Amino acid sequence: MEPETAPAYVRRAGTGRLPGGRRVTWTVADGSRGRRWRAITTSGDRLLHVVLLEAAGGGSLARVEVAGPDGLLTLHPEPDLSMVHGNVVRPEGVEHVALPWSPEHVLMVGASPVTAAVAVVRLAARIGVGEGASIPVVEVGDTLVIRRATWRVARTGEHRWRLLAADGGSSVLLETDADGMPTGLLDLAGWPLELAPGR
Repeated sequence: MEPETAPAYVRRAGTGRLPGGRRVTWTVADGSRGRRWRAITTSGDRLLHVVLLEAAGGGSLARVEVAGPDGLLTLHPEPDLSMVHGNVVRPEGVEHVALPWSPEHVLMVGASPVTAAVAVVRLAARIGVGEGASIPVVEVGDTLVIRRATWRVARTGEHRWRLLAADGGSSVLLETDADGMPTGLLDLAGWPLELAPGR
């Protein structure tokens, strides 16, 4: 009997430009409880937002924090997945958030390929290549305004997706590699998060 090998954890960073010129730069690190993403989105020299997103095994949302010029947001689902709740802290006070949630819901932060990459991990289990579906979404905008929305999702290839807010809002064209990292962005670059042994 061969010895079991430990899972190959992904620990990488990358950057690329989105259509319209925004740049997203991210890190991702797998661990025993799931995958942690950190990302910043900039436009020119202006910071739009910083995201920390933790996903449990299978891609389900565990926690998200978003920081930007308009405030600080934190959200997480209830253990029974019936609600997502948290708050937005702004200079003028605190907005409490409590919205319906379910195993079918996904979270999108604007047109971020990072939150889309997390979402399609779960969607891939039920949407085949050439298929599409409408999905319930909790959407966080650039100014940390939160809304419930319906998005249309089409899987156009094994690792290619089109996600579009049904009311004509945000949209994401997403390609990922076999590890789930966004690809297909302009000026794409990537790096390992850890130094090779002996360096």
